[in-house]
Amino acid sequence: MPFTEREGVKLWYDAAAGPRPVLLLHGFASDAELTWERTGWLRAVADRGHVVTDLRGHGRSDRPDTGYSPEDLARDVLAVLDAAEVRRADVVAYSMGGLVAWTLAALAPDRVRAMALGGLDGRPVDRTTMLEVQRALTADDLTPCIDAVAGHHLTPPPPAPVLFASGDQDEIAPESRAFAESVDAPHISLGRRNHLNAVSSRAFKTAALDFFNTGTVGG
Repeated sequence: MPFTEREGVKLWYDAAAGPRPVLLLHGFASDAELTWERTGWLRAVADRGHVVTDLRGHGRSDRPDTGYSPEDLARDVLAVLDAAEVRRADVVAYSMGGLVAWTLAALAPDRVRAMALGGLDGRPVDRTTMLEVQRALTADDLTPCIDAVAGHHLTPPPPAPVLFASGDQDEIAPESRAFAESVDAPHISLGRRNHLNAVSSRAFKTAALDFFNTGTVGG
């Protein structure tokens, strides 16, 4: 599997060529395999092409002590896109990955066609919630990431066309629909899903690909 580097930090990624590649960005305390491969997302986008990466501090990428702000993580992703020779992509992102995607589109609007963001809303990222997620999902110490990301939030207006998705029982992003409405963006309910299992929803996959194809949901 390939790696690229940014400022001395090794970043794992995987890419498959296709006519309209999809960049997939996982959330906090997860990785590309857990979020995208095991949930069927890579199969869902197989005819388009894909780029996946483990964000710094996660999965197979390096774990430096610094460089975890949303802007730093977005610049890491830009380095991955360059290494994969993908000039422009649709983006599917979940939870903290959605904050990275939003920042990426603001930094480099020519690299992002559209975004489908699951499991987040417009409130500042809560440090206590991140600590709880860390305890639930990993034995790793992700304190540098928590310190750098906590307090950040999505800043309107959307930097690219965006679809939001969330489970009705998502305790981390309960205001996803309200935030989507506030920025005049579509939102899809993923039914009786919570934050940990909503990403695997077939409805999320269908809605994201419809949105990328048509700019609408359910049309």
